Amino acid sequence: MTSALLDTSKGLVEYSFLGAGPVLLLLKGGHCTRNTDLSHNSLVYEGYSLLTISRPGYDYTEVSTGHTPEEFAHTIIEVLDHLKIDQVTVIAVSAAGPTGIALAAHHHHRVNKLIMEAALLTPFSKKTQTKARLLFGRGEKFVWKGLRTLLRISPNIAIKQIMSSLTTDSVEDYLNNLSSNDRRFIYDMLATSQSGKGFLLDIQQNAHNMDEIKVPVLGMYTQKDRSVDYSNAVLLQSTVPNCEIYDVKSDSHLIWIGKNASNVWRKRLDFITQ
Repeated sequence: MTSALLDTSKGLVEYSFLGAGPVLLLLKGGHCTRNTDLSHNSLVYEGYSLLTISRPGYDYTEVSTGHTPEEFAHTIIEVLDHLKIDQVTVIAVSAAGPTGIALAAHHHHRVNKLIMEAALLTPFSKKTQTKARLLFGRGEKFVWKGLRTLLRISPNIAIKQIMSSLTTDSVEDYLNNLSSNDRRFIYDMLATSQSGKGFLLDIQQNAHNMDEIKVPVLGMYTQKDRSVDYSNAVLLQSTVPNCEIYDVKSDSHLIWIGKNASNVWRKRLDFITQ
């Protein structure tokens, strides 16, 4: 995918813009890079434009563009102004949840709708934050290099290690139920992942002013997600005035694969078009 850089008032922001039609703004989750596709790129074949903006610390987007979700939401508006885009439907994935909330709460005149896909609202636990700082601090490049080496040598072991933190099911049972396409999805996701400086920002962020959101919100969550607890769905529904929760019958955080992935796809499209 061809990316561009914009020198905003707070620093460089990397983005890509594909397709033609109504604009969907994609904010990817933790560890995701410009090359990580959780199936969203296919939205361009449904008649939409897909604007993907890398969050602070990921790819070439500088940390200075937003130390908080609210700060980066203002930077995103600069990108929209530069591209002469009046309104977008926002898709916030996983750790991008607080940024999606900040956009909808503080810039509702620029947001048509908000879709929260397995998206966090609250900070990670202290235990998880400590572990993340150890793994994804100064040595994060070596961690990902080691994982990708393991992925080439023994993909099953690498996938098993990662999925143990993403599903509440037995990892062995989960892996046994994966199709070959599902395994390829996970493989490609891991092969393109890199934390950069972004994940250390993600772990301490949380969503604010959810009760001020005026646009329709769709939250898609699964009760078998070990990474993003289902309590995030309950909090979203109880706080946002116009919110629908779609209970995804997925066996892990990766709601974009599995037997019910087509239902997630249809639900997203129905919400966008309604």
